[in-house]
Amino acid sequence: MKTTFANKLIVCTMGQGLGAGVVERLALELGIEAANVSSGRGRGAGSLGSIGAWDEVDTLAVVVPAERADEVFSFIFHAADLDRPRGGIMFQHSLVEATPFSLPAVDDGEA
Repeated sequence: MKTTFANKLIVCTMGQGLGAGVVERLALELGIEAANVSSGRGRGAGSLGSIGAWDEVDTLAVVVPAERADEVFSFIFHAADLDRPRGGIMFQHSLVEATPFSLPAVDDGEA
């Protein structure tokens, strides 16, 4: 199995229902082909009146080459609306090793 080095893992917890749209934008606008979104409960990503309450959240995780990490981090920050109070939280850190994943090309034409 092929592995790559000098990667970063970016993780973002955002409001419920935003994750799939951010993944779509990552693919269309930045060419990022693989990301994971999961749903759960957390604090600090819900409406302003919910302080202290558990909120439904989406968590996005994506591995990117280290040289693109700042670009992708900034993109996700804005695409996930983290630039507002209680928008969510995100972080990134280095990975020792990662296995690349990409989707096969699909022919959209009819046979």
